[in-house]
Amino acid sequence: MRVILLLAILCASALAHASPDAMQETRYCGEPRRDAEGRILRRADVLVAFRKLYACPVTGRHQGACPGWAIDHVIPLAVGGCDAVRNLQWLPSAIKSCAGTVCKDRWERQVYKRAAQ
Repeated sequence: MRVILLLAILCASALAHASPDAMQETRYCGEPRRDAEGRILRRADVLVAFRKLYACPVTGRHQGACPGWAIDHVIPLAVGGCDAVRNLQWLPSAIKSCAGTVCKDRWERQVYKRAAQ
């Protein structure tokens, strides 16, 4: 009984101290940084941090190749997504690379551009 009461108090305390914008989308960062040729600059340290937290879905390893899978930005950098771990996910290569019947990146650019307008 004391454990349940303690958990209830902890939950109430956490809710009281939660940010008022807890449901706000935090994966948007605005216009991406670009190099002199206009290519989007990506951070290698973000990919390393993602791999440390999330192992390859096929091999279960945090390093090395991940056959058939690619790291993907949930909200593409080209439309304002952050180059951050919270905006990354593992995605099957057939979807990421447009080799299959579904082409995620092209579709997303159209959807997110419309939403931003």
